[in-house]
Amino acid sequence: WKVLEDAIREIHNKNASGLSFEELYRSAYNMVLHKFGDRLYDGLVSTITAHLQNIASQIDSSQNEQFLADLNQRWNEHNKSMQMIRDILMVCSPPGHLTKTNTPTHMHTHT
Repeated sequence: WKVLEDAIREIHNKNASGLSFEELYRSAYNMVLHKFGDRLYDGLVSTITAHLQNIASQIDSSQNEQFLADLNQRWNEHNKSMQMIRDILMVCSPPGHLTKTNTPTHMHTHT
């Protein structure tokens, strides 16, 4: 999981150019294959939640006239990051591989 966690952080920090998406996909595949899907899911939720909380505090401190521009920029960056993360975790897309029934609807990403 550590390899994937570090990669997700790099993606969020816009440092994805040095990442091997094939290697990351293989890591995610191996976690699912060896029944560590719950660990992958929990780690993903934790990592993304921490990132979004950090972004929320940065946006919250924006000046009034800059708030919407900052929010829009961060939203666009988040969407781009989530698309990259989705590509790594495509192996988890079959039903039941990486979903939990107790996840709030707003936690699911749709494109």
